[in-house]
Amino acid sequence: MYRIALNARLLIPGKLEGTGRFTHQCYKRLVSLRPEDKFLLIFDRPPPMEFDYGENVETVCLLPPARRPWLFDVWFDYAVTWKIKKWNANLFVSTDGYISRRTLTPQLNVIHDINFEHNPDWLPSRYSKHFRKRFPEYARFATKLCTVSNYSRVDISKCYGIAEDAITVIPNSSDAMFIPIDERSKQAARDQFCEGKRYIVFVGSLHPRKNITGIVKAFEEYRRRGGSSELLMVGVSMWKDEKREALGVHYAGRLNDNALAKAVAAAEAMLYLPFFEGFGVPIIEAMACGVPVVASNCTSVPEVCGDAAAALVDPNDYDAAAKGLLKLEVDREFRQQVIQSGLMRSKDYSWDRSAEILSNEIDQLLNA
Repeated sequence: MYRIALNARLLIPGKLEGTGRFTHQCYKRLVSLRPEDKFLLIFDRPPPMEFDYGENVETVCLLPPARRPWLFDVWFDYAVTWKIKKWNANLFVSTDGYISRRTLTPQLNVIHDINFEHNPDWLPSRYSKHFRKRFPEYARFATKLCTVSNYSRVDISKCYGIAEDAITVIPNSSDAMFIPIDERSKQAARDQFCEGKRYIVFVGSLHPRKNITGIVKAFEEYRRRGGSSELLMVGVSMWKDEKREALGVHYAGRLNDNALAKAVAAAEAMLYLPFFEGFGVPIIEAMACGVPVVASNCTSVPEVCGDAAAALVDPNDYDAAAKGLLKLEVDREFRQQVIQSGLMRSKDYSWDRSAEILSNEIDQLLNA
């Protein structure tokens, strides 16, 4: 029996963004895969009941809440260090990139991407400066380093001088609720989100790296060329208001899991044009729903799409994105081919397989 401490800082009910969802889906399977081990979920707020993964799991809340750069240091370097020593942990697992720089306990660290190294101006300066100072340390302090795509593995290797073969890829996946729905359900979603009209969907934070302005401009070009669907933007702004108003554009804000799955599955297409991604979970969610995707041709996006995208375009090429959307609208045979390719591609990703990879890496650390 081993004692494994888990960073649960981003397990926040109703607010599971990409990293939080990765954490939830991997942790609950990890606990099931390792019934003989003991786990400690370490929160920085009162532990919510939604993340009760089993009888072999304890929870603890450590203060102060790690919500600001200087508090990250206090929480991970002191509070977490103290707790994992007191609990006699054999291993500390962190799925959000942060680890302790003061513990002797082995640590497995998952860094999803390092966009702040390439575009620090996308974040408030105090955050970008902190990330650029700390993440090279977190990468090198980790006993085992993991990430979510081959793109991120190569990027981390080049930026931080860590051998590629020392970094393991643990991919994201889509949740079970992302499945195709019938026409009646689609119309109910149209009624709820877009005044009964057909729509194209974007899902993600309203953040500069997501290219919100470019998505709206590509949509406007699509409408100028005769496209008939609306655009539904699902997500909330992070640092400042990134909304871009335009005719036919609707903002849904943050949706709960069931509403999100319904909103995606009812769409005519997904328009996803980020400048930078470490993975791009909405791509797989859309494909699993039978929704064709027009996406960026940069960073991890082509890797995740495989050959299943309707079009891969430069995120600043609004004409190309509009043409991709229009082709899906007028060429039914092409549309069906893309849908089938997407459904097949989505099956290449599985939370069960990702949790198994994580568990195998833990075995290698514990048995070293």
